[in-house]
Amino acid sequence: MTDCGQVRNRVRELTARAWDVPAVEARYRKLLADGMPRPVLDPTSIVARTREILDRVQGKAEEYEYLGHN
Repeated sequence: MTDCGQVRNRVRELTARAWDVPAVEARYRKLLADGMPRPVLDPTSIVARTREILDRVQGKAEEYEYLGHN
């Protein structure tokens, strides 16, 4: 389980973030209209860029969560 202090810090960080709402809304509408993209990925590239990919996915998830609650 995650430490409560870490969660509090993360909440503060997300609260202070400057959200680009129009860009997030546009991506969200495109996702709803077109569905999930299905790119062909090279497994070795995925392994080499795992951290970058996970950070990008988490960032998008946080943006959509923010949009869904506002």
